[in-house]
Amino acid sequence: MDGLRPGLLRRALPRQPPPSPPPPRRCRMTEERAPLTEENAEKKLREELLRLAAEFDNYRKEVARERELWRERTLDEAVLLFLPIYEALERATADENFETLRQGLMAVLGLFQATLTKLGCSPISALGQDFDPLYHEAILAEHSSEPKNKILAEIERGWMRNGRVLRPAKVKVSLGPQGGEAQ
Repeated sequence: MDGLRPGLLRRALPRQPPPSPPPPRRCRMTEERAPLTEENAEKKLREELLRLAAEFDNYRKEVARERELWRERTLDEAVLLFLPIYEALERATADENFETLRQGLMAVLGLFQATLTKLGCSPISALGQDFDPLYHEAILAEHSSEPKNKILAEIERGWMRNGRVLRPAKVKVSLGPQGGEAQ
């Protein structure tokens, strides 16, 4: 650089900020186009929302159809389990002999028990047990020689299905000896 030290030239020139770019030119076309783009975006969003709402409605209808089909098949299976019981009752009542009727009813009772077992049902044992509000409903109570809260009688049998109480047993419960005498 012809004997000049580097940086001397820089110091000799006046310092000025770099020129700023010119402001963008606004054109009426750009201003008119912006609302159209906004309107288009809004229109697209509305269309997407309507499409999603329709898809969800179709999904809901499909789930309802599947649920109804599942319900119908479940009922069909239950009816098939009870048909032999119905037919055994028909056979039992066809004969006028009461002993035959009794035997038929015993057979029907056995079929009912087998069907309930297939469905996962079992009776709740109550008589002589301690009262448990999870399995028993006390509808009567009386003083007795039995200890307090001992079940004296089963008024209506309770039922469980797969470990869950379907209906609690309705029972008569002991209040203990009269006058609070201890045993």
